[in-house]
Amino acid sequence: IKFYQASTSELYGNTKSFPQNEKTPFSPRSPYAIAKLYSYWIVKNYREAYNLFACNGILFNHESPRRGGTFVTKKIIEQAIKIKSGKAKELILGNLNAVRDWGYAKDYVEPMWLMLQKKQPDDYVIATGIGTSVREFVTKTFAYLGIIIKWRGKGLNEQGIDAKTKKVIVRINKKYFRPTEVDKLIGNYSKAKKQLNWKPKTTVDELIQIMVSNSQKNN
Repeated sequence: IKFYQASTSELYGNTKSFPQNEKTPFSPRSPYAIAKLYSYWIVKNYREAYNLFACNGILFNHESPRRGGTFVTKKIIEQAIKIKSGKAKELILGNLNAVRDWGYAKDYVEPMWLMLQKKQPDDYVIATGIGTSVREFVTKTFAYLGIIIKWRGKGLNEQGIDAKTKKVIVRINKKYFRPTEVDKLIGNYSKAKKQLNWKPKTTVDELIQIMVSNSQKNN
C-alpha cells in the first residue's frame, strides 16, 4: 500500500522566504492551513514510526475548468466572460496584490503519481516557480477576451477601467479581504525536477485560455 497526502502551499502562509521549497519553515495563516499542517506532520510521523510508504505532495495553486466558482481564478474568468457578453457590468474582488503560483491541475497529477513510484517515500513541492498577482491574472483574462484594462487608484479605491469604453469593470470590496492575508506564495520545484524528472508544461497564460475556452463552451 502506498499513501499520498494532498498537502498545500498554504502551509507556508506568512513566510518571508521566497521561493518556498521543502525546507522552508511553515507559517500557516488560516484554520485550513493549520489543519493541513497537522496532516503533513502526522504523515511524516507515521512514515518514520511504522515505515509506511506515505508521502506529502505540497502542491501550489493548481487550477482547471473543474475549479469551483467561489475560487478567485474561476470567479474572475466567469465574470469576465459575462462582462464581455453584456450579461454583467462589474467584477468585484479583494486583494489584487496577492501573488500566487498558479499551475494547471492536469500537469500536477503526473508528479502525484511519480512520487508514488519511487523506491522510498518522500515529500515534494509541486509548482511552476512563477508568481502572478491577482491583478495580473485579471488583466491577462480580460486581454484574452479582447478587453484591455487600465488600472487607476490605490487600495480600496483601485479600479479597473475598460480602455475602450472607459467604464469601470473591476472594483474592490473590503469584505473579500482575508482577516489574515497570505501575500505571496511561489514554489521551488527543483527537488521534483531532479528526483521525479518533472516540470510544469502549462503557463499561466495557457491555463487562462483553457479555462476561458471551457467556460465559454459550457455557458
